[in-house]
Amino acid sequence: MSPGTTVGVPRLSRDHLSRPRLLAALGDGELPLRVVRAPAGYGKTALLAEWARGRPDGSATVWVTADDECATRLGFWSRVVALLATVHPGLAGVEVGADAVGHLPTLLPPLLDAADRPLTLVVDAAERVDPRVEQDLLRLVRHTARLELAVGTRRDGELTDPATQLSLDAVTVGPRTLAFTADESARLASELRSPLTTEQVAALHETSDGWPLAVRAGLRPQREHPWPAAGENDQLSRLQRMLVGDLEQLPGFDDLVLLSVVDGVGVRQAELLGVDLDGHPILAAVEDRGLGGWEDGLGEPRFRLQPLVRDALRRRLDDDRLRDVHRRLVDWYEDRGERAAAFESAVIAQEWQRARTHLGQAFREVAGGLDKHWVRRADVPRPVLRAQPLLALFVGVAHYAVGDVAKAVRMLTAGVATAEWQRLSRHGRVSVDHVWIQGMLTLGLRFAGRDELVQPALRRLHGMLPRAADPTGELDHLRPLIVTQTASTHLLLDRVDDAVRALADRPAGTVRGSGALHPESLTVLAHASAGRVTLARAALAELVEPGLPRFFNAGFYAIPKHVGAAYVHLEDHRPDAAADALAQVLPHWPTMEWWPLVLHARTLQRWHADGPAEALRLLESGLDEKSRKPLGAAMRAMLTAQRAELLLAAGRPAEARRLIPSRRIRPYPRLAVAKARGLLLDGDHARALAITVAPEHEHRGTPRDRLHLSLIAASARLRSGDPAAAARAFADAVALSGDTGLRSPFAAMPRSDLRTLAAEHPALRADIGRFPALFPEPDALVSLTRRESAVLAELATSDTLPVIAGRLGVAAGTVKSQCRAVYRKLGVSGRDDAVAEARRRGLL
Repeated sequence: MSPGTTVGVPRLSRDHLSRPRLLAALGDGELPLRVVRAPAGYGKTALLAEWARGRPDGSATVWVTADDECATRLGFWSRVVALLATVHPGLAGVEVGADAVGHLPTLLPPLLDAADRPLTLVVDAAERVDPRVEQDLLRLVRHTARLELAVGTRRDGELTDPATQLSLDAVTVGPRTLAFTADESARLASELRSPLTTEQVAALHETSDGWPLAVRAGLRPQREHPWPAAGENDQLSRLQRMLVGDLEQLPGFDDLVLLSVVDGVGVRQAELLGVDLDGHPILAAVEDRGLGGWEDGLGEPRFRLQPLVRDALRRRLDDDRLRDVHRRLVDWYEDRGERAAAFESAVIAQEWQRARTHLGQAFREVAGGLDKHWVRRADVPRPVLRAQPLLALFVGVAHYAVGDVAKAVRMLTAGVATAEWQRLSRHGRVSVDHVWIQGMLTLGLRFAGRDELVQPALRRLHGMLPRAADPTGELDHLRPLIVTQTASTHLLLDRVDDAVRALADRPAGTVRGSGALHPESLTVLAHASAGRVTLARAALAELVEPGLPRFFNAGFYAIPKHVGAAYVHLEDHRPDAAADALAQVLPHWPTMEWWPLVLHARTLQRWHADGPAEALRLLESGLDEKSRKPLGAAMRAMLTAQRAELLLAAGRPAEARRLIPSRRIRPYPRLAVAKARGLLLDGDHARALAITVAPEHEHRGTPRDRLHLSLIAASARLRSGDPAAAARAFADAVALSGDTGLRSPFAAMPRSDLRTLAAEHPALRADIGRFPALFPEPDALVSLTRRESAVLAELATSDTLPVIAGRLGVAAGTVKSQCRAVYRKLGVSGRDDAVAEARRRGLL
């Protein structure tokens, strides 16, 4: 037979989409075991077939699709041995009988090892075979070096057991990996010549979460499913009808609709709903179509529908029946201690007081256990929100979490809180509801970016807490939450020291799970942001991986920890480690309130790793992406100061100067640092010095701000001809650095000044020398426009001026004029000299 022989491998369909990332995940080298596990409809067979056809020359691949004839152990091995014998004559004489089948895993290895080429066995639909076959296959691949095994299956088993993966060099590809990416959905649409627009394809991908069956169905409109039908006005409705429409004709459809109220239902829970899952006629049909299937969980197995299918079925329940089902589920979840599920069922069942009770007693547990999109499925009437301020606060926060910022702000601030405050305050004493109403105001103003109103609202809230009448102890349960939200508010107001004090005064609580570590996570960020690196490092050491709850690092509560860790890693000259820390935050980027702090940290990391030009691009793209998000004055000042300093570092002082008028810097030490640095680099030493010694910055600035200002003062005094005063200012900075562990501000000094002033501190000079020079020398700074800076960056490439002009979208003559302006400002006469001079000055 010819090299690269394949036996029984299915042909690829005309509309097959090749996905190189999946082939790379399976690998093309020698590997004992590969498993592709997912429900029907995920493309397991197509992936394995493409991979099998790409096996290297000189190998042989045999494909077996399990069916009724080979479901038994004897039937399976009879077929496998017969097929293997077609590519390896040494197996031709092996007889498979009922008595000998159990010995085959021991008999076959020496025969397979005698093969003249590597063999690959692919078993598709492996969920149909006798479980003992999995044990046989594992014994076989463990004892032969000439056979590789690839398996496609719908269910977990011994082949997918973690112990198996550890004992063998194995690869498993699961549903998450098999799901289409947005780019793959777009490529498939192009290959299928789908009539959908680019926007519709993107919406299809998002609503289906890349589920291959749904994406393919949506991209290929069929004659029996015209779109739109009566009452359908969007692509999602049509897709759901395509998936579940013909299920209505099957017996037990009403039971399936009833089961859709639960995201994965076990046998006992189904009995509570009045459905017997044992041998239910419709479940097999649902599983065969890839619309759902059995999953092994921590407890009993659950039958889980695909989210799109579940949503389509759940819409067929009328409101009365839906509420009745959830009333029963509230009791079920309460008995099992599942607070989040009990809360959601109570909301849907309109059991408002029970929902309030769960929030009051386990706010964090409820918030952490809910799918963040639950609020879009809930309908809480306005009168209930007025009567239950804690519930209104929680619903408002939930809207913010899914990106409905305007709705959250309206809910928390518009009319509800004001009206209720006026009504309740007539009683002459503070109730728990007073506290939650004030909390609604504070959060709403924070979400809206109204910094000037947030601070008095927060002070009022804390003034109410000691006076609140709380007979049930509800506030005692939630005081840890109030502390963390207070600290979060202070951090978003850039009042870092206030955040540290709030966290230091937190009461000892009984919070469990990831929420219990939220204060520690905030503490890392607070200390790192302030520049107290030694304290941040100590706080970070308390959150080491082995002692953290499962998935803590991927969750919301870990965001401050990751941002703080990035700052610490940058102090250790490790921009790659900082990037790794921030990468764990990015899944939350679309909806997080922390985005200004995350953007600041990401930009700083990019500056240290790739220079100011790349960092400036990242900052500006992030601001453009979040342009519709409310941004408070403090966070705006923080990012404006960073942008101004990046413009200075990139050799664009004129633009930096326009960003920060002198009248704006008084309330914000970060702006004062950027302004003073710009004046220093411009040669205006007197004005730079005046800013650094202003008294308001001493008591409002963080140690980081004060260290920057001290170093700018030292440079200004040195360049003004007062070396003794410069040495004193530098000594103060060194002392502050020693107290805090903060080093990076020294890298922002002009290097010539650092060499002069740090002559008596060789260890410090060696440490700072490992940082990149963040700013050009003052005498090297030239005032380039934005366009001139872009042209200068292009000159560093090997492209010709016409190519550069095309990339910049201007005429070649315009680029030549800008080149002449750049040469004049740099004092050079040609392109190569301009690039060399720009590199010397730190502009490239």
